[in-house]
Amino acid sequence: MTVIDNTIKLTFYGGANEIGGNKVLLEDLQKDVKVFIDFGVNIKKLSEYKNKFSPPASLNELIDNKFLPSQSKLPIQNLYSQNYIYEPGQRFLEKLKECKGKKDPPCDCDGIFISHAHIDHYYGLSFVNRNIPIFTGLMTRSIIEANSKSSPSSFENFYYGLDWQCFRTGVNKHIKGMEVIPVHVDHSIPAAYGFIFCTSGGLVIYTGDFRMHGPLRDMTDDLIEKIEACSSNNQVLALICEGTFIHKGSIESEANVKTQLETLIESITFDYLIVKYNRTDWDRFRTFVNIAKKFGWNYIISERDAYFYHTLNQDPNHDTMRDPSLLNDDNILILLDENPEGKLFQWQRELRRVFRDNHKERRLCNQEDLGKLASKFFLYYTALQEPLNMSLPLDLVGAFISSDIDPYAEEKFDNSRELANNLRRLGLPSYRVQASGHAKPHDIYNFVKKVDPKYLYPIHTENARIFKHLFKNTEIQVILESNS
Repeated sequence: MTVIDNTIKLTFYGGANEIGGNKVLLEDLQKDVKVFIDFGVNIKKLSEYKNKFSPPASLNELIDNKFLPSQSKLPIQNLYSQNYIYEPGQRFLEKLKECKGKKDPPCDCDGIFISHAHIDHYYGLSFVNRNIPIFTGLMTRSIIEANSKSSPSSFENFYYGLDWQCFRTGVNKHIKGMEVIPVHVDHSIPAAYGFIFCTSGGLVIYTGDFRMHGPLRDMTDDLIEKIEACSSNNQVLALICEGTFIHKGSIESEANVKTQLETLIESITFDYLIVKYNRTDWDRFRTFVNIAKKFGWNYIISERDAYFYHTLNQDPNHDTMRDPSLLNDDNILILLDENPEGKLFQWQRELRRVFRDNHKERRLCNQEDLGKLASKFFLYYTALQEPLNMSLPLDLVGAFISSDIDPYAEEKFDNSRELANNLRRLGLPSYRVQASGHAKPHDIYNFVKKVDPKYLYPIHTENARIFKHLFKNTEIQVILESNS
């Protein structure tokens, strides 16, 4: 916890000396403002806990194991919900019925700002008091809700009753006289934002996760330009800067991923490729689908992933989410999720009806159809629970391509290495083709120098001390925080 110039207090409840789990409480003492910036958990630590014990089954278990902050140690009243906590084993519709008409007690937290829709930044939203405004991008909310609808009901996946206050770049928010300016940045997911908090003591900048080597790098430049414009009249008091890869870098881009994949397909004799990447990485989705089209291959995805992509295709707020089009790109095949009891979820009925109504049933396939495919297909693995038990054609030769998120899990613990080892036992070699969603050391350095803050707080990094080394000959004071 740091108090700056007796006006601003920053308390890190997650994200200090770790990758993911960002939870920063910003307090403007003069304006009496208290806001959280992101409210996630460390997915790597959570996955290790699940493997060692079992998935957490209650809010108290998450708090006791320090995934979320204890109410007793917070300068906030009633942070957590009293009526909207989804109990394990509870039926979703029963919980909805139970919540109707109920209200949480008053809370003096003025808002939670969510920078983007990677779960290590928003995991805790299921548990918060429903009187707290949730400030996030329009598309960020759409991605969170699409992910929620296409995922099993669980106590960490219950967002009913949240007070969403959505924005786009150019739409500022005001809280008790404190202006908050959201600005888009480039990351491995659409609708990622940085924030400029115009506090009583000066500007407090939160980068969120960002990169300078992606297809939308100009968006990150927009954040820098906006900070420079604001700082002409107001000092940059503090910069909370992500540093996932402050310790190492490589020269890469999404264009390089496309080139490498095209070279690989042109030079190989494989009949099919199993591919794995984070389904919220729309750039990667587009790259693979377009390559499949270029070479005349089919692209097979699970029904659950298909529902996620189709939901975002329909969102009117973001044109870039309409390409690829799940309905119109006929090289995309949907592998149906077959329930032994024959029961379908509402989202499955919706998706299948859309394909029937548009005379696209031929693109719906099952396990038996998969075994009859001649060759030339990608099989996208994310929601497929048992990829090694798939009915793949035994007479075909395949390989595995890992193009997953950075090894520091943002969505779930990356099991690409385990999957590659298992597939190798079946004779499938593996490749890795990737462009990171995080800035490189030189890009972080240049970003910080342009912003020129008085205080620099590293976050989302296990190598915070490298910031000390890089800026030791400047007037920037690097503050190494610990999680409270």
